[in-house]
Amino acid sequence: MVSDSESKTVPRIPISDRTVAFAYASAIVLAVLEVILDLATWVQLDIAAIYGIPLVLAAFTRNRRLLWGLTMALTLVTFLAYALQRPVGTFELREALFVNRVLDAVALLVTAGLIQVWMTSLDIREAQSKLLEEQNRRLEAANDLLVAHEAQIVSQNEELVRRRYEAEEASGRKTRLLNAVSHDIRNPVNTINLMAEVIRRTAEDPALVTQVPQMARHLQSNAQSLVALVSEVLDLAHLDSGLLQRHDSTFSLNEFIGTKRHDLAPLAEAKSLQLTSEAPEATVRVRADRVKLDRIVTNLVTNAIKFTTRGSVALSLTVAADGAVAIRVRDTGVGIAEHELGRIFDEFAQFNVPLGKLNEGWGLGLAISRRLANFIGAGISAESEMGRGTIFTVLLPRECVVDIGPVVLRGSS
Repeated sequence: MVSDSESKTVPRIPISDRTVAFAYASAIVLAVLEVILDLATWVQLDIAAIYGIPLVLAAFTRNRRLLWGLTMALTLVTFLAYALQRPVGTFELREALFVNRVLDAVALLVTAGLIQVWMTSLDIREAQSKLLEEQNRRLEAANDLLVAHEAQIVSQNEELVRRRYEAEEASGRKTRLLNAVSHDIRNPVNTINLMAEVIRRTAEDPALVTQVPQMARHLQSNAQSLVALVSEVLDLAHLDSGLLQRHDSTFSLNEFIGTKRHDLAPLAEAKSLQLTSEAPEATVRVRADRVKLDRIVTNLVTNAIKFTTRGSVALSLTVAADGAVAIRVRDTGVGIAEHELGRIFDEFAQFNVPLGKLNEGWGLGLAISRRLANFIGAGISAESEMGRGTIFTVLLPRECVVDIGPVVLRGSS
């Protein structure tokens, strides 16, 4: 950093070209007038005593040639005027008038010398001032460079802290994920192993062969759960890799809702549940990533079916007053406690649910749904009441809505 003492420079008095020219002309004119006056008057008047005045004017021009030119000329005129005005044969070294002329000449030379020293000191001072200004410019440039380097170092340190935080967060997430996955994988794997052992023993006993199909279905169900879990882990790893890309397209949400109800209805029927859908008569067309929205809604519906033992699951589409579009999944399941509602979108959050098992995990479906919703610019929320079910809402902002047409959608239940 540049200190205040270093930044101070010697002030330079600006002299305009007009001032220099005026001083130049004034010095010459005044010298000429003094010479004429000295030659035209009597020697006793001693005009040479004021010959130093033109030299003072010459000092303002900073012209050394003018200074010493006038000095030499006036010195010669000093003795010339004396010689012309004294009678021949009256000259003496100790004569008072001659001594006065000598003193005038000495004073003229001393004045010129002092002016020469003053002009030299000014030149030195200005040279030092220029040198100091140049050094200050270099110091300021170096200071700016240091400030830029300091800012760069601060930025790099912040980036390193951010990356370290991200690495620690990723490491912690992976640790929590492995702990949760190991818990959720162990159950279906143990069940598959036990069912395989039971099937093997049953196959050896002809009297128990009729139970093999049921055991095989149970085995298949656990295998499917294991596959779904591994698939969710792979999806989460894909999200963490940062390679996920968004592919927007324009489509009808009415058709989208109807298709999802049709595709997931068998899953609900397998648990003796009713899956319904409801959409406005006007066709709502949006521009969004349909594949990722499909994954979000599928996760929500399958999760609702998973935690609903009786009743129904409803899939609905509504248009808000501000133009936003809401897709809601409502179930009549066990519900979620209020103190646990805020963390249902955490990865492998564990909750106490009254389904005959404690610490039943919600899995990765909700966590993936939240991250996919954020990725496509949508919002996702949940509201629930214990024993009365849960409502999940996916909100697409009005910027995603292309148009709401007059086409009437065929009713579906």
